[in-house]
Amino acid sequence: MIQKTYPLSKSRYIRGLQCHKSLWLYTHKPKLRKESNAMKAGFQQGHDVGEVARDIFPGGEFIPFDEVSIDEQIRRTQLALKTAKVIYEAAFSFGGVFVKADIMRKVGHSWELYEVKSSSEVKEVYINDVAVQYYVISGSGVPIRKAFVTHLNKKYVRNGSLDVKQLFESYDVTANVKEKQAGIKKEIAEQQKMLAGKPHPTIDIGPHCSDPYPCDFMGHCWKNIPYNSIFDLAGNGVKKWALYKEGIIRMDDIPLEKLKGQQLQQVKAYLDKELVVDRKGLKTFLSDIWYPLYYLDFETFLTAVPPYDGLKPYQQIPFQYSLHMQKRAGGKLYHKEFLADPNCDPRKELLDSLLDEIPGDGCVLVYYQPFEKARLKELAERFPKKAKQINAIISNVRDLLVPFKGRALYSWEQQGSHSIKKVLPAFIKDMSYEGLEVGDGGEAIEAYQKMCVMADKPEELAKIRNALLEYCCQDTLAMVRLLEVLKAKAKEA
Repeated sequence: MIQKTYPLSKSRYIRGLQCHKSLWLYTHKPKLRKESNAMKAGFQQGHDVGEVARDIFPGGEFIPFDEVSIDEQIRRTQLALKTAKVIYEAAFSFGGVFVKADIMRKVGHSWELYEVKSSSEVKEVYINDVAVQYYVISGSGVPIRKAFVTHLNKKYVRNGSLDVKQLFESYDVTANVKEKQAGIKKEIAEQQKMLAGKPHPTIDIGPHCSDPYPCDFMGHCWKNIPYNSIFDLAGNGVKKWALYKEGIIRMDDIPLEKLKGQQLQQVKAYLDKELVVDRKGLKTFLSDIWYPLYYLDFETFLTAVPPYDGLKPYQQIPFQYSLHMQKRAGGKLYHKEFLADPNCDPRKELLDSLLDEIPGDGCVLVYYQPFEKARLKELAERFPKKAKQINAIISNVRDLLVPFKGRALYSWEQQGSHSIKKVLPAFIKDMSYEGLEVGDGGEAIEAYQKMCVMADKPEELAKIRNALLEYCCQDTLAMVRLLEVLKAKAKEA
């Protein structure tokens, strides 16, 4: 009987390198796949970066792939190889693998291969990516002189028109790629043989589930891992995978002698369903809070290609803030908010609005101060005339995360996390992020991006704006309520 063969592509081959079981499921059980919004955003980001990178070598011939068969893509590539000096999305098939090259440039009688990545560094998985392309293209009879990984230059700062040649860096990986050629044919054969077999390979969960990429079949492969498992242990200490290999999965089954520090505290709190309160630690934190008090939260977006002057690749751009204010302890609560209009640089208007609200002597409370401080410092660099006022705010920032991260107050319901999304429902039972149309920072970014493409649809735009305002307001109101909890716990006998 002739064994059926399954076509491989560059992305499938890389998936198989990470985990044969993932590749098998992707081929035979695709409905089990759960692609997160982050994965979708990353794919789109990579696509956008690839398009911009073509201007490094402008004027090339593009090989279309939407609604174009593989055979037709290969045919057009063969024609382009005879006449073009630069080809985008060149298509090749050899040894049972189909690949598309981001950019190929002719130098003399041979070609240079450029794999474009939306990262700012060269990773091992990228070299594997280029290596299989090299194998297929060379096997197709096209000589490759050099191979490169082209990635974003993290030092580039936009000033005026986008300088594509400065935005990207190309790293020569030719030697690394050639070293990998000997094992590629064998790996392809093993993947083909595995795909032809049934059922799927017996591969247990492990660190490979998220290395080099989070697997979109984790929901399937991890479905038997219980709530409050060893993988919910926070911080450093006991090695979770070592416990797993011993057959210890539930938090209830961890021998306490294996634990210490915060991990031991977490498990004991979980087993006893208890609340940990360090009143001295709470009082120390509260002694550094004063009034007037301003609870501040930023929402930001980021793009691989900097859209405005003064930005680096992936630099956070604040487009929204929520600000709750109290003039005195127990006093009336006021709220101010800002949400930028879509498709414009929001930084100056946001900053002007914020500076109008926060005086130089106000205590500014945030949740995870490195984030808000970094955004304020970037605004000070961008608008130096306002730097003195901004730096006064920065010096008055205090971090509500501190008592929760330091376990001055800890509930077993937090599952070891000090994220506000876990802390809030553990202490404030009538507040939750569940049910909100925008429920986390990732969804906020996605919502703002939707605003930018719906600027001419006022009704839909208004709905998204309201959802963003509700979410950001929830973040600062959550801080208000959590500070009340800290004060109450510090006073308890």
